[in-house]
Amino acid sequence: MKRTFFFLTLTKRRLLLGTAAFLFLAAGLSIQSEPDRMSVVAAMAGTQDESLKQRIELLAKQYDTMPIDAKNDRVWRGIPGLNGVQVDVEATYERAKQAGGERIEIIAKQIPPRVHLQDLGPVPIYKGNPEKKQIALMINVAWGTEYLPEMLKILQEQGVKATFFLDGSWTKKNAEEAKKIADAGHEIGNHAYSHPDMSRLSVAEQSSQITRTNAVIEAAIGHKPKLFAPPSGAYGDNTVKTAHQLGMQTILWSLDTVDWKRPSASTIVSRVLSRAENGTLVLMHPTEPTRDALRTIIPSLVKKGYQLVTVTELLDEKRPLPSL
Repeated sequence: MKRTFFFLTLTKRRLLLGTAAFLFLAAGLSIQSEPDRMSVVAAMAGTQDESLKQRIELLAKQYDTMPIDAKNDRVWRGIPGLNGVQVDVEATYERAKQAGGERIEIIAKQIPPRVHLQDLGPVPIYKGNPEKKQIALMINVAWGTEYLPEMLKILQEQGVKATFFLDGSWTKKNAEEAKKIADAGHEIGNHAYSHPDMSRLSVAEQSSQITRTNAVIEAAIGHKPKLFAPPSGAYGDNTVKTAHQLGMQTILWSLDTVDWKRPSASTIVSRVLSRAENGTLVLMHPTEPTRDALRTIIPSLVKKGYQLVTVTELLDEKRPLPSL
């Protein structure tokens, strides 16, 4: 099992109180012999060690959690599982003693669930695990390039990675733009080739839409995507099965900005901030109001405590641990 690290910094008040107590005792012992002074200091160190271990044990009770199995929800369909966490008290204690007590580096094991997302078979995914305080921005690209450079700049300035689902015909015409998106560290997904209603196509036609798009994306960025977002969210059971057989997960959304209607940036901001919650997949497009809205949406979500991640990171079972 993997181990995860996070930190707990002692407060200045505790450090000052500890220092004051030490100086007081040291002053009181100044007339004693050297062996006596050494024995008292050793006793104090033992008491401090016990206190340190007790704090770690309390912290473990606070953060130890059981894993959550993936499930096929009646409304939200495929909900990813989430690892449990078990703080390794002894290892944390030894690491804290080595660090001198100023910072406590918590060492924890991630405990995987029994049921994983892949165990559910071909199932569409609308959101991440609700216990995970993360949100993913999914940007579907099937037309235009004029707003992409500024959107990429905003994402870079804010330190956020999004998932761009690229239309195959768009990618063929704009291979350099596709590569710029990938080179910026963003995740690339498949958005079919010609923006069709996938639910109205035969299995063979659906397979062609996905494989043709994978081919042009791979030619542009050097690898095939593993996520598929059906255009307009239109799909049938055969669509999900076809994507699954091609080794791809079908991704929908839990929050639609409806930015393709070109509402004001403030409207998009309001839609996102009023409905954002743990595990939300936010659907966007490269439009002018979306570009402007991102400048407010990203810092506002971060201020609310959300971590903005790619779709794959959102679906990952790893449980984020707080930095303390």
